[in-house]
Amino acid sequence: MPSFPFLGLVALGPVDPEILRQLRAALTKILALPARVLRPKPLPQQAYHAVRQQYHSTRLLEYLLTDDDSRAYRILGITTADLFIPIFTFVFGEAQLEGKAAVISMCRLRGEIEGFAPSKSIFLRRLLKLSLHELGHTFGLGHCRQDGCLSGFSANLEILDRKNLAFCQYCQALLADHFRDQGLDQVKRYGETPAPGAPIPTADRPRRHRR
Repeated sequence: MPSFPFLGLVALGPVDPEILRQLRAALTKILALPARVLRPKPLPQQAYHAVRQQYHSTRLLEYLLTDDDSRAYRILGITTADLFIPIFTFVFGEAQLEGKAAVISMCRLRGEIEGFAPSKSIFLRRLLKLSLHELGHTFGLGHCRQDGCLSGFSANLEILDRKNLAFCQYCQALLADHFRDQGLDQVKRYGETPAPGAPIPTADRPRRHRR
């Protein structure tokens, strides 16, 4: 582990730099782990499925770790491309359980495939939820059955939107154990955390995990 552990954000293909900056700032505030935007990478052609017109998320995880010299504690790949694994029509993201890499897609978070576009604040909130969920897997969290927990499985946007922007107390305790075992500070126990650049909405081993 490097002397100063950090979370590395890697754009896979074209990604708005402002979105990366806002995500980096939000993740740094929530996790006791500084985040850095690393050098972007092109999307690998070998991960593309021409018939499905999607990218295989598992291959993107492998690609993120190929020739990685970033010394990042964890790596989060961010792409606008649509992702899949063979048994699902699509996935929001994928991560190595207790591994180093995770990848997320912004494609379906914008709702355009379903025929509608959310506000910027809703989109950013979805992006932050998804990022924390996948990173949680790399910290050892499985899928949680506690209603509203960030570690819960999200099969669609409706479920993702219903989630709190927080881990349940049980998952927070597991995260604290992980960070303590690694000699790092624990994840901050925010009840609700605003999406980057947006106000808090009013209330109304390595194995892989997918959304």
